[in-house]
Amino acid sequence: MPEIEAFRGLVYAPRLRGSLDRLVAPPYDVLSEEQRVRLAERHENNVIHVDLPRSVAGEDPYAAAARLLERWVVDGVLTRDDRAAFYACEQRYRGPSGRPAARRGLFARLRLEPFGAGSVIPHERTLERPRADRQRLLAATRTHLSAIFLLHPDPHGEVARLVGAALEGEPFEQARDDDGTLSRVVRVDDSERLEFLTGRLRDHWALIADGHHRYESALTYRDERRAIGRHDAEHVLAFLCSMEDPGLAIFPIHRLIHSLADFDAARFCGRLAQVFRLAPAADGESLRQAVAARAGRPGVFGVALADGSFRLAEWKEGEGLSGPEMESTPAALRRLDVVLLHRLVLEGMLGITPEAQGRQSNLDYVKDHRELFLRVAQGRAQIGILMNPTRIDQVIEATRGGERLPQKSTYFYPKIPSGLVFDRLD
Repeated sequence: MPEIEAFRGLVYAPRLRGSLDRLVAPPYDVLSEEQRVRLAERHENNVIHVDLPRSVAGEDPYAAAARLLERWVVDGVLTRDDRAAFYACEQRYRGPSGRPAARRGLFARLRLEPFGAGSVIPHERTLERPRADRQRLLAATRTHLSAIFLLHPDPHGEVARLVGAALEGEPFEQARDDDGTLSRVVRVDDSERLEFLTGRLRDHWALIADGHHRYESALTYRDERRAIGRHDAEHVLAFLCSMEDPGLAIFPIHRLIHSLADFDAARFCGRLAQVFRLAPAADGESLRQAVAARAGRPGVFGVALADGSFRLAEWKEGEGLSGPEMESTPAALRRLDVVLLHRLVLEGMLGITPEAQGRQSNLDYVKDHRELFLRVAQGRAQIGILMNPTRIDQVIEATRGGERLPQKSTYFYPKIPSGLVFDRLD
């Protein structure tokens, strides 16, 4: 793994930590505009004001975020830690089943390296618009406002044991989000632990679970600074978690297809039936249960149409693999639900090219199956596609072979809140 190091975090001042629930926010890329507005109204110092800024009276939002962040520092809203540290974090949450779970990891400064040249491995393709957005924000604020999420091998559990022991110490800060997840942070600053973690993690590769856009934008910004002779943007803020952590969870991301010219539902179902076995479902909940019951089988998803009908689609294994959309697809990807959906259905049957998918011209993503059914029923989408989650072993198999999954193939949970700790470049 590339170099990690302790850093002096920029954090909310002690006087505000009792209100940290009102100051943190989910990562920018999982928020709707309605959620953003609610967070902005919650507290004038909520991180959303700088992490997802909006233009006011024609003012450049990125410049406004930079000015506000600097004002927070000057006014003592944010303070710089007096010594370098890693920041261990435990997140306690409940999954869809309602069972309690906990995931542990640590915040660290990670030296940037290009993909393909080292051991930081991406697993998803990215979208142009959010890449550009994050790069402009980083250039304006010169601060990493939210962490990328990395998974690292820990086969003997040595890192997990040290992080767990550190978390028995006095909490530095803690916050509970709107989903009920409690994030508890403990500073790790003794030299023995710092040296052990730095050395142990350097021996491994790491997979980007969340934050591809932030990593790529940080890398581009680093290269821009190097081009003018500056080496002052060499790192990114990272949260590192063991792949073996029992609290690691992946949820599905569903698809909504819209704005297709001359779309005909009957014709679409006819084409779908050539490659997938179709079975009707009585309603959305029945469809959701049928899809979930077949998790682990390749090419299973649910189809909701604007006419109020629901169908379970199961891949006729092997069908469509000789077509132009799949012939160049590597073997490691050919049995993944998201690849079969994107290649065979979105591209092959609906004509949504990879470029159009990247621009999201006809495609939206939602995490909540209830929102998917609602938007289809309201006529805001022509097709809703209900997915099963991609498994972590599938992600590792594909990415270790140098492949990338389609964008939005995974939804790691819980998310790392923005606002627990920042890392300033200056």
